[in-house]
Amino acid sequence: MVNNICILLFLSFTFIACSGADESTRNSSVNSTGTNNSMVNSSQDEKARIESKYGIQWDFCDCVTKNDSIDKVLKNEKLSDSQIEVLLKRAEIIENKCKLLLTDLKSNKAAERNRHQQKVKDCLEK
Repeated sequence: MVNNICILLFLSFTFIACSGADESTRNSSVNSTGTNNSMVNSSQDEKARIESKYGIQWDFCDCVTKNDSIDKVLKNEKLSDSQIEVLLKRAEIIENKCKLLLTDLKSNKAAERNRHQQKVKDCLEK
């Protein structure tokens, strides 16, 4: 059961992190400084919407390290059902405080995925 939960959590974060960008992001204009105008505006709108619903969001490394610690504990096959329940509630809190991060991870470009993987690695090596 614990392995199934670990796999489910891992897949849900991976799926969200690796899903492709939506059409509005792909078709938006870039200004003279190379900044995508609609991406900036939609990012700000998305941040405001997420923070109004879920509260202040944690930074990238906090999200990575907290998710990693939950994953490590869930791999312990000797956890009782009540311990698993507590961990899953904690995982839900983490997910809510990392919603902004999860929306920022939508990219289908290999270079961006590689940068993301390096950032995760850097956080976990601290």
